Amino acid sequence: MSRTTTLPSATATSRLRVASRACAAVLGGYAFAWGAVALVTALLFAAGLDFHDAEFMGALLGLLAYLAVFLWTIATRRLGRAWAVLLAAGALMTGAASLLQSMLA
Repeated sequence: MSRTTTLPSATATSRLRVASRACAAVLGGYAFAWGAVALVTALLFAAGLDFHDAEFMGALLGLLAYLAVFLWTIATRRLGRAWAVLLAAGALMTGAASLLQSMLA
């Protein structure tokens, strides 16, 4: 019978990194896409497009943005930077959309 020696701390650290990367891709990507949808919808509505058409176009572009940032988060080397970019950009786009919507009302 042969014994395989694994380092429990290395395995746990590796699993934690994979879990953090997956959470960043899913949750951070969602925050980024939410901001993109809100901002695109507000910009298109402010440009004179009908609200429902602007909302549909924003949702389409948000889906593409989600796919792009999801893949980027999986591929990037620096996970901390990915978290920071996704959350900060999502918050900034959401804030800008909210400011634009309040100016339109």
